Amino acid sequence: MAYITKRGNSYSVRYTYEDEHGKSCDKWESFPTKEEATNRKKQIEHELAAGTFLIPSSVTVAEFLMDWLPKQCSKHKWAPKTYESNLSTIQNLIVPYIGSMEMQKLKPYHMENLYTTLSKTPCGSYIEGKKQELTEKQKQRFLSGTTIHEVHRLLGTAFQYAVEWGILVKSPVPVDSPKKSTQERTIWTVEEMRAALDSMEDPILHLAVHLTLVGALREGEIVGLTPEDLDFDAADGIGTFRINKSMQRVRKEALNQVDDGCIIKIFPDKLERSTTSLILKSTKTASSCRTIFMTSALKEELKKWLNQLAADEMK
Repeated sequence: MAYITKRGNSYSVRYTYEDEHGKSCDKWESFPTKEEATNRKKQIEHELAAGTFLIPSSVTVAEFLMDWLPKQCSKHKWAPKTYESNLSTIQNLIVPYIGSMEMQKLKPYHMENLYTTLSKTPCGSYIEGKKQELTEKQKQRFLSGTTIHEVHRLLGTAFQYAVEWGILVKSPVPVDSPKKSTQERTIWTVEEMRAALDSMEDPILHLAVHLTLVGALREGEIVGLTPEDLDFDAADGIGTFRINKSMQRVRKEALNQVDDGCIIKIFPDKLERSTTSLILKSTKTASSCRTIFMTSALKEELKKWLNQLAADEMK
C-alpha cells in the first residue's frame, strides 16, 4: 500500500517494500503536483501487487560492470585476452562517458548519445581508464564502427544480466546496433607472396611469414608452434602441421581473474616488477584447432630450422 502526504509545496508518496534480502524498507518520493504523486502511487501499488516492482538502487554503470565482469569471466571460463578486451572496453569506452550514471536512470537515448559521442572520439583517448594527451595527428583517427558495435554488444549482454538480477526492469540498450565498419581486404597473388618472401633476409621473419602465407596463421599461433606439432610424413609424405595452441602476452591482472585450465605454461619474467606475463595457452575453441598441409618449400625450411635449433642446443 502507498500513501500520499502533502509536505510544504510538494506531495510525497510513501510506500514499503522488501529489498533483495527480504528486509522491509520505507521509501519516500516527492512530486511537485498531486496528480503526479497520484499517478506514481497507482503505479507502485500495481507493481507491488503484480510482483514487478523494481527495488530502488543507486548502483552506477561503473559499479555494475566491474561486478558483472569477473562473474562472467568465471562463469564462461574466458581466456585472458577475452577478459583483457572486455575490461579495456569498459574502462576506456564506457566508464569515462556513462560510468557515473545510476543504472536505473539510464534510457535508450543515453545509449544513442554514447554511440554518437564515441563516433566522434579519437582512438586511444583513454588507456586503462586514464585520459591521454594526443597529438594533432592522433586526434584525426576516430573509433571505428566495429569498435562501437562491440561496445553495444557488451552493454547489451551485461544489461540483460542486470534485468535478471533485478536491477533493471528492461534493458536500455537499443535493439538496432551501430553498423560495423567494412573494408575490402586485398589478397596477395602468388607472385606478390614470393616477392615478399624473397625480400626477407632475417631467417626467423622469413619462416614466420612463410607459415602465415601457407596457413593463414595469427601471430600468436606462429610463435606457439612446437616441434611436436610438425609431422613431415603425414598425408603420404606431404607433411602437415597442427595448430592447437597460441602464445600471448597478457596482464597479470587478467591471469588472476581467469580460469587457468586453458593455460599450458607461464614463462618467467625477464624484467622485475613486470605487469604482464608471456603465456602459452590452448586455442580458444575446438574449431580453432586445425591441421594444415605443408608446401614442399615450407617443409624444407622447417626441417632446416629444426636442424639449426638442434645444432644451437649442442653448443
